[in-house]
Amino acid sequence: MLPEIKIQNTLTGKKEVFRARKPGEVSFYACGPTVYGYAHVGNAKTAISLDLIARILKHAGYRVDMMRNVTDIDDKIIKVANERGIGWHQVAAEFTKTYDDEMAAIGATFNHVPTAMGHVTEIMTMIEELIQKGYAYPAETPFGTDIYFRVEKFDGYGKLSKRKLDDMQAGARIEPGEMKENPLDFALWKAAKPGEPSWGREPNPENKWTGLASWQYGQGRPGWHIECSAMIRARYPEGIDIHGGGMDLVFPHHENEIAQSEACSGHVLSTYWVHSGLLVFGKEKMSKSLGNVVTAHSFLQQYDGEVLRLMCGLLHYRSPVDFSEESILRAEGLLDRLYHCKENGLEKASHAAIPGSGTAEEISKKINEALYDDFNTAKALGFILQAARACFREHNPGVWATWAAACLPVLNSVYGLLAKDPIAARTAIRRQRLTRMGVSEDFSREIDATLAQREAARAAKNFAESDRIRAELEAKGVQVMDGADGATWTVVAKA
Repeated sequence: MLPEIKIQNTLTGKKEVFRARKPGEVSFYACGPTVYGYAHVGNAKTAISLDLIARILKHAGYRVDMMRNVTDIDDKIIKVANERGIGWHQVAAEFTKTYDDEMAAIGATFNHVPTAMGHVTEIMTMIEELIQKGYAYPAETPFGTDIYFRVEKFDGYGKLSKRKLDDMQAGARIEPGEMKENPLDFALWKAAKPGEPSWGREPNPENKWTGLASWQYGQGRPGWHIECSAMIRARYPEGIDIHGGGMDLVFPHHENEIAQSEACSGHVLSTYWVHSGLLVFGKEKMSKSLGNVVTAHSFLQQYDGEVLRLMCGLLHYRSPVDFSEESILRAEGLLDRLYHCKENGLEKASHAAIPGSGTAEEISKKINEALYDDFNTAKALGFILQAARACFREHNPGVWATWAAACLPVLNSVYGLLAKDPIAARTAIRRQRLTRMGVSEDFSREIDATLAQREAARAAKNFAESDRIRAELEAKGVQVMDGADGATWTVVAKA
């Protein structure tokens, strides 16, 4: 029998017991990238958060069909292609490949990856049905025919974002060149401007696709929102169990998905909606429009992908992740510590558990209870680290064996961590860190030895000595950061 799982459902605003449409199976759709440039680490954070949810469902015994789309035609892709003097399809192919490589590096796996251009026929069919039902209308422009969705006709508009139509109407306006009936209406189809890629009834020389024989709305291309609806419908015509994405997609993207999908089909698009917290610099979300972007590509050149996975797993998926040097260093130091636990745990795996230290079954029960309560990876990881602290404190082979039995499997399968040889991984982490800081291994060993003296002083409650050592390190340009699992350090300015 599968365990009970609770999900905080954005649609209802409540934590609900998960009920799959088909027993033992989960259909899960995640909004993916628009491939016009390198993804930033905030995009990677969303992918990791949704991957963690899928892994927890698998851990619980479900078979999970994890879909993640690719928007491979868009105004931004066309703009980049024109700037670089190459075809839009080349831009899309290039950055689809880099995104796939980045997902592999951070361990985010998807077993079905549909593309917008692979579903143009399904998109056009869906648009035709929406027009026939009165939910969409064509609008003539100087370039051809745009097609819009009538927001006011769909009674449930705003139910996901909890917005009222009257409030949304205030301040809404029609942009120049748009021929909408209502400022809130959104584009399902955009007429092609000269030189832009387009689809219709005539052959397209770039992909040899002829379109639908019934199509009568001229050359154009899909709007952004309709892509996801058509992709889901193609694989799951009756709807899906879970739809996920970042908090920033609740409105308008996911709200529009619901409207066009449910207007077309007459049934619920997704039973549960999950939204991950954003990755933030201070109080601002990371976004290309704000200019505060660190690409996943550049991050992965300096850090192991497991560092970002751990940063995400240390917090609940709905919580924002602070992207700062201190938070990165803490995760990196903790990853090193967990690999140390793996090394010791595997070495002591043949020893019997010590009575009173907590059995592997007891620890696993606490971990699973946290994971199955709205996928609380932070709380579950707290139990794993608590067990690790007992190992370091007691120095007993049986305690290490218990940790390895209870914690190592879940760190591997759920968190996607500790897949490497522990000695090689710890060596690589240290070398990456020293390279970034520009310090030698001798200097590093000296600081580690000094920090060990400081830890001993803190354990003995000799805080005056602890403060003296901190001041000594600061004089050498070393910033010390204390955490629940020990101290880590970085170089601010070498003396």
